[in-house]
Amino acid sequence: MTAFAYIKTSNIPRPLLDTAARRTEGSDRLIAFVGCPLTGVEQDDSEIRFPWPQRAWEIREAFVEWLCHWRLSFHVEQD
Repeated sequence: MTAFAYIKTSNIPRPLLDTAARRTEGSDRLIAFVGCPLTGVEQDDSEIRFPWPQRAWEIREAFVEWLCHWRLSFHVEQD
């Protein structure tokens, strides 16, 4: 089973958004933030989708710490 975490683009602080690295792979618009252990995919609904590590708890904890550091609200959905 696959799960994803979602954050709203509008909730991301401007300095963090301005320093993000972006690239396109196929139809995916990838976005990587400084200090974030995962790369997200920009969605058409103004959200960014990140893979939710279910087995790699170290990466999951680092990701949640990054989200909390920036005070970003998120939700997780299973695919």
